[in-house]
Amino acid sequence: MSKRRSGFLGRIIYGINILAALLLLISYLVPYVPPARFPSISLIGLAVSPLIVINLLFLLYWLVGFRRQSWLSGTVLLLGFLLHGPLYRFGSNTELAIDGPHLKVMSYNVRLFNAYEEEPGDVVDHLLDELIQEHQPDVICIQEYYKEHPVDFSQYPYQFTHFRDGSALGYAIFSKYPMTAKGSFDFDDTGNNSVYTDLEVGGNKLRLYNLHLQSLGILPTVDYLQNNDSERTRKRMADGFARQQEQLEVILEHMTNSPYPILVGADLNNTPFSYVYRKLNKQLVDGFREEGRGLGTTFRFDSYPLRIDYLFADSSLKFLDFQTLDRTFSDHYPVMATLKLP
Repeated sequence: MSKRRSGFLGRIIYGINILAALLLLISYLVPYVPPARFPSISLIGLAVSPLIVINLLFLLYWLVGFRRQSWLSGTVLLLGFLLHGPLYRFGSNTELAIDGPHLKVMSYNVRLFNAYEEEPGDVVDHLLDELIQEHQPDVICIQEYYKEHPVDFSQYPYQFTHFRDGSALGYAIFSKYPMTAKGSFDFDDTGNNSVYTDLEVGGNKLRLYNLHLQSLGILPTVDYLQNNDSERTRKRMADGFARQQEQLEVILEHMTNSPYPILVGADLNNTPFSYVYRKLNKQLVDGFREEGRGLGTTFRFDSYPLRIDYLFADSSLKFLDFQTLDRTFSDHYPVMATLKLP
């Protein structure tokens, strides 16, 4: 290939690199922009992971050729690391040592126990029972709970289930420890909801929230995006992000009045590169970032990995470990953590 042709191709590649770097740079701003004011910009936050991969490939491409153009993606990637931390966590292989009072918590969106799936199968009761027996969580937060289910929760003497009038979609908290105050938020004009309870764990009192922020109203497949009106889909997703902000603001206001340390199991329906995540993480510690491993994938958009399910805790509650379990019957994977109590 002649130098002239090589130079022209290099300029095209660098032009694409500039666009990818610019989009990634804009995506870093998404967590700081309220979706209620600028709803469409929140959509870029969903593309952060592939944009990071694309910029990594550009960085390697230029480095292999010892080209100075590598500074562009390198600088943007470094900025992202400083602002948001690593996308992938290596974690620790040290054996968990538990000393003193502790609590093991699981959070799981069970997709109505597959009640409305074409082939629900009989794996639901077996799998969840196996997970409970294997990991022995003290408390379980369940999003998208369904009244008619085959799972045995009898080992949890303290139970709080909540359904809106006439709705099959509910929320549940199962606990081996006593519950005192209980409540729900009952957001307007949506099936999504959030509930809370106060737990007495030995000599400690905690307030536990089970959150499920606004769903985006789309099917998680590329085919759905390709075969539906793009403008209508964009608006539906943007409206969903704005609703998430409104719901979280109500929850955060409620949290400010909590007399006890706070623990949260949540399906935020949004990634760590979002406004709602940043607002929640500003007040509470993300268990995955403390003790998680890998990408922490809890949901797949086709094969595209997303982390949208979380465990957060007050800084006085120390995460001893964090796991994203790799077995599921739902479209979500359960997350679980052990926390040391004050």
